[in-house]
Formats: sequence, C-alpha cells, structure tokens
Amino acid sequence: MPKKKKHRGHPARQPVAGNQLSPLRAGGRVLGDLQVPFRRFLEAERAEDGEQDPAELPGELPVEDVEARLMESLGWLVLSLEADLGPAAARTFDPGDLAELFTEIVPAVAEHNGLDPQELVDETRLAWTSYLMFLGESEEWAGEPEALADCLDVASGGVGGAVAGQGSVLDALTAAEAAVPPADRLEDLRALDVVAAFLAGVDELAAGVDLAGTELPESPAVEVLRSRLADVPEVDPVALLLDLVADGVLVVRDGRALVPDAADPDRRYRLATFFLASLVTGVLADCPSPAAIVAALSVVTSAVLQPMTAGEVRAFLEESEEAGELPATLAVVRRLVDLGVLSPVEPWTARPGTAGAVLDVVDGFFRPEGGQE
Repeated sequence: MPKKKKHRGHPARQPVAGNQLSPLRAGGRVLGDLQVPFRRFLEAERAEDGEQDPAELPGELPVEDVEARLMESLGWLVLSLEADLGPAAARTFDPGDLAELFTEIVPAVAEHNGLDPQELVDETRLAWTSYLMFLGESEEWAGEPEALADCLDVASGGVGGAVAGQGSVLDALTAAEAAVPPADRLEDLRALDVVAAFLAGVDELAAGVDLAGTELPESPAVEVLRSRLADVPEVDPVALLLDLVADGVLVVRDGRALVPDAADPDRRYRLATFFLASLVTGVLADCPSPAAIVAALSVVTSAVLQPMTAGEVRAFLEESEEAGELPATLAVVRRLVDLGVLSPVEPWTARPGTAGAVLDVVDGFFRPEGGQE
C-alpha cells in the first residue's frame, strides 16, 4: 500500500481519534473487491477440512469474524500509518508494517478498548495469515514472492528467516543491526521511554555540570542520572557515570562534567545502545539461577531474530531439565516488557534498532576467553 508518511514507534493510543473514517470502513475500502473472494476462500478451506458448517473455523473464529477482524485491522493499519486509502489497495504489504501492526498498533487498540491484548493479537494474526494465504493462492499478491513469504512469517510469529545462513548468534545479531538504517536504529532506541530519559540526562550533562569540588561518584553529575532514572533500579547511576568516563564520553574540564558532541547522531546511537545493553544486563542479573539467565537471554536474543512464545521458553527449559526456572524466567521477561524492551504480546519481539544493544548483551555474557577488550 502506498504510504503518505509513517510514524515509526509511535502508534496512536486511540487509533480512530481524529479520523472521520472508522477502522472497519477504512479496512473495507482498501480490501475492496477482494472481500467476496476472500470469504469464499475461507469457506472453501473449511469445506476441505470436512467441517459440517463451513462458516466455522474449527477451534478458532467463525468465518465472518475472521473477515471482520481482517477489515478492522486493515483499518487500524492504514489509519495509524496514514496510508493511501485507495480502493482494493490491499494486495501487497511491507513486513515491517505488519510487525508494527501486531506488536504495537493492535496492543494499543486493545489497551484503549479494555480488551485482552494477547487474544486480540492472536485473532488478528489468524485473520492475516488466512488473508495472505488467499493472496498467494489466488495470485492476487502484487509484490515479490519473497515479500509475501516474509509477510506470512511475520503474521505467523516469525521474522522472515533472519538467522538463515548465519554462522552464529553473534553473526546473526550483527547482520540484524546492519540491516536497519542508522537513522531508524536511533529512532527505535529513542522510542523507548527509558532510553529517552537517559539521553535527556546526557543532554543535561552535555551542557556542563559543576562538580562543586566533589569526586565524581558523589558529584551533582551522578544526581543528574539518578533523577532521570529514578524508576530503573536495575541501573546503578554511579557505575553508569564511571563507565561513561572510562569510555571517554564524559570528561571533566575546569571542575565541570561535560559530554562533548552529544548531539552527533552516531554518538547518540552508540550512547543509547550502550545504555540499553547495560539496562538489559542489569535486568538479567536479577535471574536467580544460570538456567533462568540463559532462558531469559534467549528470549531477548530471539526477539530480534526468531521470536519466542512462553510455550517455547517452557520447552527450552524442559529440554535442559530446568522446568522449575520458568516462573523466574517469565518474571524477568515481564520486567523487560514493562520497560518497553520487549513487546507486550507473544511471540515477544523487540524493535529492529535494538539489535546492536542485544548484540552487546550477548557478547558480554558469552564472549570467549581472551576476547575481552
């Protein structure tokens, strides 16, 4: 669908506010003359499965509900992204837009309407998986075949084979980071409230903070970070400040703490990546056992490569005979959800631009001996 503009990382909490066209009508408009053949496709699928009533999807939703969920979510998508509402435009999609639909837009709709976000996401995934299959089988898909495969992977909870052909997790994470344009990486990181708070603290330090004759660990510079990160106990502001000094980011001149070139986009990206990696590492450190740490780290890593569900985490732990660590692992995952690092719905995903931070976390936990800097 041609887009006028896209607000990455900032889905509307009230997607229909300010729009005269309802999501259902907007979705019906872009679906256009595909609505009837899509319904026939659904009914034919049920008939092939041997169901007595082809209007029912076994164990899921009635056909009319699948159709309605598709049109409504199409409306959420086009209205949130301000896409072109031309008739019958729903013949090709961008996998990134669909990922945003499932991980940001739909949960926001659920929150606004008091619905269960996981249930709404699951129903929306079902509708989109069916619709994308219809586009492929009916040859109505207007894009490249590879794009359709990627969209199906996203709709079903995958990520389009991001790890295919990679020699290691570190290689895959490096490739995932490189695949995101630099400006988008920084935007994805700044979209996290906790990272934005840290960067605001950096900007305050950049203007210069008088140390008042104190040592750095007891200085007003620490208080700048402490006030910005008061709700993030996993990050020690003293250690954070000293790390910034050790990395040459923060310098002391004439009794003042300064952060030179804080507005430079590349430096801001590296600062945001460093901070997010420190935060995630701090959250993982709260795991009560090595098994829980590995399981939670697997969720974080998979979030930008091959997203996992709670069931897959359980199977992962059972395979290593550590099933008892599931509650502790899920508690850490929930904390990362609360911080905005992971999506609030399964399979847990992370913004593509966070891949560099995840790479640093994994590297920090599993860097081979002799590989320390």
